[in-house]
Amino acid sequence: MRTQISGGGWREVVHRLRADNRSVIACGVLLLMVTLVLVGPLLMSSAPFEQLDIVNLVHAPPSLSHPLGTDAYSRDVLSRVLTGGRISLLVATSAVLLETVVGVMWGLIAGLAGRRIAAPMMRAVDAGMSVPRVLLLLALLAAVVHVPVWLLVVVLGVTGWFGTARLVHGEVRAIRHSDFVVAARTLGADPIRLALRHLLPQVMGPVLVAATLAVGQVIVLEAGLSWLGIGVQPPDPSWGNIIGDGTEFIASAPWVSIAPGLCLVVVVLAVSALGDGLRDALAPRHLART
Repeated sequence: MRTQISGGGWREVVHRLRADNRSVIACGVLLLMVTLVLVGPLLMSSAPFEQLDIVNLVHAPPSLSHPLGTDAYSRDVLSRVLTGGRISLLVATSAVLLETVVGVMWGLIAGLAGRRIAAPMMRAVDAGMSVPRVLLLLALLAAVVHVPVWLLVVVLGVTGWFGTARLVHGEVRAIRHSDFVVAARTLGADPIRLALRHLLPQVMGPVLVAATLAVGQVIVLEAGLSWLGIGVQPPDPSWGNIIGDGTEFIASAPWVSIAPGLCLVVVVLAVSALGDGLRDALAPRHLART
């Protein structure tokens, strides 16, 4: 029988994460990056949209006044990278939150429902998973002339919940006839209470790992879409469109693309390391039996 992670169980998970150097470093890197993108733009002397000197400061190399140089429009790259990081992380976390909520609810309903309802629900999930996500995103976003940030979040969210739904469905189907579920039904628990109070805590461990890893995937997806011009739209900066701005000048002004590219790589690696550490900490052989 699968086990629910109690309050003490979660404390044990946190203890294992703190004992894992990989997870500690990943958390430190992510905390530093989040702090920089939240506080950094407030401390900058120039706005990310401000053209400082279109004659003398076009592609100015890194200096004390502009640590990451300027771009083709004489805008400060550091200010744009910090502001773009805020937008990129906001889009990624919001989209993952949306896809996690949709996937969990779909999986819970399909897991508890009878075969007549569950079968078409899971066939819809299979159909969604059969279509490459990038192609689906391109098809949806290319039809919109100007993509606002909220629409980008929604599109990323509604195209990424299929894996979570299948994960939750499998977990629920595996435990739906367990003793504690049968006991809850016998005591009169309605389906909503059964799903939220008894089954949801059972699947939160795998879902949390999947959501953590998904953040890195969505950051890369958003960067690719923005680089293609169908993600975050100028003049709003994101790491993807800043990289795109510097692609044409990669030989003469490499700092424009290198800075957001390095930030993207560092964050994705940190998120992946944290997800791996969380998966190890939540391994069933480690969990306390309840």
